[in-house]
Amino acid sequence: MKRDEARRPQALDRSLLLDTPPEPDYDELVRLAAVSCGTPIALISLVEPNRQWFRASVGLHGPSETERVTSFCTQALQREGVFLVEDVLADERFSTHPLVQGESFIRFYAGVPLQTEDGAFIGMLCVLDRRPRGWSESQRRGLSGLKRQLELLLRARTQVRRLQERNTELEQAQERMRSLNAFLQAEMRERQRIERQLLDQQELLTSILAHIPHSVFWKDRNSVFLGCNQQFARDMGVSSPLEIIGRTDLDLPGAGPHADVYRRDDREVLESGVSRLAFEEPLHRADGEASWVLTSKVPLKDSEGTVKGLVGIYVDISERRRQEATLQETKGLIERHAAHLEEQVREAHERTLHLMEHSREVVFVLDAAGSVLEVNPVAERLLGISREQLLGTSFEALAPEDERGPLRRMLKDLRVRGTVRLEEQGLRSAGGERVTLGIAASLQVSGTARRLLIVGDDLTEKRRLEQQNIQNDRLVAMGALAAGIAHEINNPTSYVLSNLSYLQEWRDELERELATVPGLPSRLAETLSEVKEVLAECLVGGQRIRDIVRDMRFFSHTAGEELAPVDIHSCLDVVLRMAHNELKHTARLERHYAESLPPVSASEGRLSQVFLNLIINAAQAMRSGGTERNVLRVGTAVEGERVRIDISDTGHGIPPEVLPRIFEPFFTTKPAGAGTGLGLSISQSIIQKMGGEMRVKSEPGRGTTFSLLLPVLV
Repeated sequence: MKRDEARRPQALDRSLLLDTPPEPDYDELVRLAAVSCGTPIALISLVEPNRQWFRASVGLHGPSETERVTSFCTQALQREGVFLVEDVLADERFSTHPLVQGESFIRFYAGVPLQTEDGAFIGMLCVLDRRPRGWSESQRRGLSGLKRQLELLLRARTQVRRLQERNTELEQAQERMRSLNAFLQAEMRERQRIERQLLDQQELLTSILAHIPHSVFWKDRNSVFLGCNQQFARDMGVSSPLEIIGRTDLDLPGAGPHADVYRRDDREVLESGVSRLAFEEPLHRADGEASWVLTSKVPLKDSEGTVKGLVGIYVDISERRRQEATLQETKGLIERHAAHLEEQVREAHERTLHLMEHSREVVFVLDAAGSVLEVNPVAERLLGISREQLLGTSFEALAPEDERGPLRRMLKDLRVRGTVRLEEQGLRSAGGERVTLGIAASLQVSGTARRLLIVGDDLTEKRRLEQQNIQNDRLVAMGALAAGIAHEINNPTSYVLSNLSYLQEWRDELERELATVPGLPSRLAETLSEVKEVLAECLVGGQRIRDIVRDMRFFSHTAGEELAPVDIHSCLDVVLRMAHNELKHTARLERHYAESLPPVSASEGRLSQVFLNLIINAAQAMRSGGTERNVLRVGTAVEGERVRIDISDTGHGIPPEVLPRIFEPFFTTKPAGAGTGLGLSISQSIIQKMGGEMRVKSEPGRGTTFSLLLPVLV
């Protein structure tokens, strides 16, 4: 019969038999079972959901537990009475059991189930043999009798354990009673201690009330005095606090005309239950002296939070009010004087700001450490940095790194000497350009504050004009030289080209005539071919000389061609078609044209010359890399009253040290014979004569952008 599996784990837990050390009583029972049944092996097996554990055993060597799936006891628990297997090898349920196939070699099994007092089956008492055998009725009765003895032992142990648990509970209850008695005794001692403390505190409070310099009183809910200290009694004109008890403010001569106000304050505290603290009120003493007191009133509440009365205390502040009045008068005088000084300081500050804002010079105000405290608009415009960004910045950090040493020494000398001048000091603008200043600095001391005033004269424009004058002088000289050279070279070049063209025609005619002559030597034909190549090279070289002379003549003339309306997009498209062969194997072309671009006033021929020069230069800067890497971008846009044309490449770029010189005549970075150095100079001159401007930005290794700005046709 199948047993109730759900009850077994709880019954085993209550039995406290699992995984416990060996006990003689159980060991003696299994030995008796083995002897009475004539088997070498006997054991007590306890069955859990996933295993069976041997509580006691005799004659069995090996593990103290096995898996339950294939165990004998699992099958035995399914039946009433003795479970008998006379030959386990002949029983397919157990033929593969580890105890059958292993070193124990079990061949015989007999077992009876063990039942707890509440009827739960928890395991088996079983005997085993290593050979098959029969089973007698006396052996069956003997095993069943031992099973009952074992169950009696289990029940006795359970009852003993219950008695022990009950004894433990009784001992714990006794211990709790002893602890409770000790706690009650401690509570009684604590209560006595608290009562003594309360008496001490009452005596201390009585002493404090008697000697405190403040007046203290307490009332019931009807504003009837319940008591006071000696100081309050003196204020009210009575000799003892006992004379105050049972009276109200209306009955006291010291309360005077303010009794109703006092009682109104009492009602506010008594009804709201909220303290009213540190408020000032008048008091007329019994001797007629008028005083001011600082009063606080606090509600008295019982254990349930009900307001039963109030306590009041006040201190005479008449002298303090007289001192405060004097202080207020003095404060008024000081404030009026301070306001006058502040007005003077404000006016001085406004004058300083006015001077800074309207000064044509750069002005910085620094703190003692050299950080910017104030700056004028001229400095903002010159550096291209806003006031908010400049404030708090170290003035030294505004200089280029290689020029910070002199500036650092200047600031150090300024703190010692009071005034310092620097003839030329560079600062770095937001765009990275160098701004040159002539600096006059002075130390400003106001009280403990030390300020450094820096006034700078912008020398950048002055240096630019000086360089421009030098450049103009060079251009004038170069123009005169170019005009002379062009005049001297032009005529010889013309007749050399004319003669070369004549020789080219004569050679072609001679070649045609000789072709009709039979037996012409091959050497003569080769010579005629070589002459053709030589003449072609001479013509190309002569034409290049003629073009250079023409550019030099243009460079030397101040008057340009007549200006007319020009469509920039059409002009760019024509030039890009002309440069197609130069670009197609070098770079990809990207056009970024504005949707609506007004015409400009320009010479279309000269403008095309400038575009072609810049595009050819860009193509030459992108010789390496191919069309997948290189891009030529041509874009247009409108900027105010001007049209901007951008021509960008992704070539090798222009080194920073070379960039300032690229518009100088005859300056070139190309190899000898690869350029004259006049292209950019002539292009800049053409654009300037049209009223425009040429700009350039370049980053080595990333490319160059030339920007042309031309006025819109009005």
